[in-house]
Amino acid sequence: MRQALSPLTMKKNILMAIAALGGLVLIALLLADTPTDSTNDQNEEAAATTLPTDIPGFPIYPNKTIESVTDTTSETARDVSLSLHTTDSMTDIHDWYRSAFKQGSWSIKSDKNIGGYQMIQAEKDNLFTSLQTASGDANTVVITQHLKIRK
Repeated sequence: MRQALSPLTMKKNILMAIAALGGLVLIALLLADTPTDSTNDQNEEAAATTLPTDIPGFPIYPNKTIESVTDTTSETARDVSLSLHTTDSMTDIHDWYRSAFKQGSWSIKSDKNIGGYQMIQAEKDNLFTSLQTASGDANTVVITQHLKIRK
């Protein structure tokens, strides 16, 4: 038969649990401020709010605010990642991209809704783009678009 804990023992156990939880929260907060990879720091510094002028004919939604642009180059490709915001509807955005891809002779490789995020992928020659849309703050839509120029 199990014996009931005294009120003093219960208070000690509760205090120990609170102290342990507080310690874990403190460690998590301290680790969150510690950079773990210098590459991430460099990418954050390289983020800009203007589009590169030397990227070829990618359809990029016209009625937008550019939040960030990250531009990297490797031996096999140049990758540009965009974060765009707009107050237009998701339907208008998707329709615009589908029309722009069709008019520009792009091949749409995928166009599907996954978990509430519309994802569209298209390619043309050595160019590839993928984008997704999601609801943002204050009635905005966030468009995350990746541009790849294969070498």
